[in-house]
Amino acid sequence: MPTRCNFTRTAARPGLSTHSHFPPVRAGSRPGGRGWWANCLYCGMGIAAALDENADIHTRIGGEQEAIVVHIRDGEVQEEDLLFHLSTPVREWWDNVIHACATFQPFHSEAEIEDWCARHGSPRGAVVPLPRLWRFASEWYGNYLEEPWRKRSPAEAEALFAKYGFEGEFWRTSGS
Repeated sequence: MPTRCNFTRTAARPGLSTHSHFPPVRAGSRPGGRGWWANCLYCGMGIAAALDENADIHTRIGGEQEAIVVHIRDGEVQEEDLLFHLSTPVREWWDNVIHACATFQPFHSEAEIEDWCARHGSPRGAVVPLPRLWRFASEWYGNYLEEPWRKRSPAEAEALFAKYGFEGEFWRTSGS
């Protein structure tokens, strides 16, 4: 049975999760049946990046009916045609991280994103091709198990966003 913790290193390192609330996405698998839980596809990618392992990330298109598996193999995401929609702007993520993660969803097309936003009354936010999201997650989470870990400053976070083309008001860490 998968266990979870907040990206901390323990002697046994029983499991990893990027947050400590209900985990709707099963992320990753290892020989022997060990697995990890994540709250959204992005967080599942973060676990795969932090562990530097191949992963099968089980999720649903738009968080709804169509189940998919995103495969990370040899440091690359295999589902290159998927899009990732983030409805909640960066500066609001930690106001309610559960809500923010719930609005981070994979889709097949821009039309699916528009329909999903209309059905859920959510604003259309940023749309990122899955391979770019994986490259970003790999850099953002890739050193989480190194010691000593330190939180990035807002300026460092924005610089990393910009490196991957995540620019504009949506990606600002504050209202200014």
